[in-house]
Amino acid sequence: MQIRLSFHYRTRAFSQGIGALLLIGLQAALWTAVYSGTGDDTPAGWLSLRQTMVYAAAGTIWVLCLPNLGLARQLEAKIRDGRITTELLIPLGFFSQWFSAAVGRTVGITALVGLPSALAGGALLLPFDLDADYALQLALTSAIAFVILFNLSYMIGLSAFFIRRVEGLNEVREALLLLLGGSMMPISLYPVPLRDAVVWTPFAHGFYTPLGSLVKDPFVDAHVIIIGLAWSALLTAASALCTWSSLRKLVIAGG
Repeated sequence: MQIRLSFHYRTRAFSQGIGALLLIGLQAALWTAVYSGTGDDTPAGWLSLRQTMVYAAAGTIWVLCLPNLGLARQLEAKIRDGRITTELLIPLGFFSQWFSAAVGRTVGITALVGLPSALAGGALLLPFDLDADYALQLALTSAIAFVILFNLSYMIGLSAFFIRRVEGLNEVREALLLLLGGSMMPISLYPVPLRDAVVWTPFAHGFYTPLGSLVKDPFVDAHVIIIGLAWSALLTAASALCTWSSLRKLVIAGG
């Protein structure tokens, strides 16, 4: 249903795709100017111009496709107006329903926006090759990032059972992803003490590790990926616990 819904609102998706392409073009122009006079092969830290533009372009598309603030707002709205009660009648666990819906939305948006934007934006970034040895690592880190971002948004949405508004928590989530997730620049370029500390937070694994894998960041190694796996498991368990605790507060027809 979520895949079909994504295609139903394809005009909005196409608009997002056009906006993503414009932003990718601006980023390409910005980083070209930053690297001007140094040559494409001269790295800043470990990043060449090509790697920097791929990281920035992929990050733009990444934000559109993966679970975001909309999930928390949608869950909050259903809790406030009582529509959440109808979902309890579906013969599927409540957490599983929302996770499946998030997967469907991601698949739909990726098909409508992500892939076309990646193909069109890739024309600005050629030649850039993803080594086959990194394909499995990229798939694994992408799955970890999806699970982490979903759980963060899901738990924020469920907090509507306990607090009046969740918008503040949404803003905190976005700020932490911006500062600790590597959306401004790769975490491997942070000062060493900060870099080593940030990688132990879940936010780094929602953004930086898959994009770092894409551009072959040597800092994204087995140790970093294991930390991401641990966070995905821990946050999934926390989401299950929050689901149980939250639904205990649900009152239907006075019972």
